[in-house]
Amino acid sequence: MDYFLLKQDMRYTDIPRLEPITQQIPVWKLPHLQPDDISEPLGLYMRSGEDTEFLDYMEEAVPLLSERMMKLWAMYDPAMAFRITVLLDREQMLQLPYYIPFPTVADVLHPDSEWNQDHSMLKQIVLDEAKLQQRRIFRIAGSARPEIVVRLDMAESMLRRDMTGIRLERLPVHAAQYR
Repeated sequence: MDYFLLKQDMRYTDIPRLEPITQQIPVWKLPHLQPDDISEPLGLYMRSGEDTEFLDYMEEAVPLLSERMMKLWAMYDPAMAFRITVLLDREQMLQLPYYIPFPTVADVLHPDSEWNQDHSMLKQIVLDEAKLQQRRIFRIAGSARPEIVVRLDMAESMLRRDMTGIRLERLPVHAAQYR
């Protein structure tokens, strides 16, 4: 089965400019943020214009999903937790709901994966087929950045629905050696 790293498509340049989420969540908590760390909806102020594109997937300090993307993810993983975040623009008088997803954190890396010097960021991701267990969506354990991986069927669902702001990078999967 094929797996893809989900990233924000950086070709979109006129997107909302958000205030740093670290004004509401301490920076040291971000790599290990849990649903219980957000007890009430977050309100993030933003700047936008008339032509601003509100993407279905945005990478900030944490991933942000549009409502339609959140519903799709919930179909593929009904147990996944989400926390609402409202994007607020005072000048444009806009309030838009977005969601912070909390996919399962999984230790699925093959030893061929490469880390940076302090072992906080992945330079090269290689998945271990034996550890994947047919997961549809998950976050790679150990990385300071939220490295979210989706299985082929979920990637195709996002593309069929014309989700905006997504870029998919195919990841190598090291096949298990059977004797």
